[in-house]
Amino acid sequence: MLIFKLVIGALIVAGTFYALVRLHREFRGESPSAPPSKPKNERSGANELESFIAAYRRDKQAAVNGEAPADATVPPAVAAQTLTSWVARKSYLTPHIKLCYLVVKTALPDHHVFCNARLLDALELHAGHPLANARIDIVVCNKELAPVAAIDISNAGERDTPADREKVERLHSAGVRCLRFTPGGIPKPAELRDLIYRM
Repeated sequence: MLIFKLVIGALIVAGTFYALVRLHREFRGESPSAPPSKPKNERSGANELESFIAAYRRDKQAAVNGEAPADATVPPAVAAQTLTSWVARKSYLTPHIKLCYLVVKTALPDHHVFCNARLLDALELHAGHPLANARIDIVVCNKELAPVAAIDISNAGERDTPADREKVERLHSAGVRCLRFTPGGIPKPAELRDLIYRM
């Protein structure tokens, strides 16, 4: 009789443990019956990137055809404002920098991305150095916020100055990969990750 009670008790404990494990998995979204899916933020990031690329291409084509972009109309309230009033920009970033930012965020979701940074923000430079305020369109940092890549977006030959060449040399000597893309030549996320972490 004692053995029977022990077996029943063990079955009850095992059943309770199994139920708790299943309940825990349900709360964490790890249900064995549900197929694994991408996290919601990854899906929304990819959708945002795709919709932005479509809008970017549409506006680019409209510019080629001499048409005004779809969102180029200025609301009457904004047009009527005086010079003393301030209006927030529609986007903090220009379209090509925003596109590259979204590509970097999609390619390297575990990295931190900063836009319109100064060379002083990425390297140990004295504030009085002539290149301290040289601009970098995008700085990519690892989880520890150490810069791993600097990306500039410009047309060919647009930033080919001695100061720009020295900026690139300083970044390279500090172990920061320097990439330059034209507005129409921003790579896909997988290609960008390879460019940043290639050997």
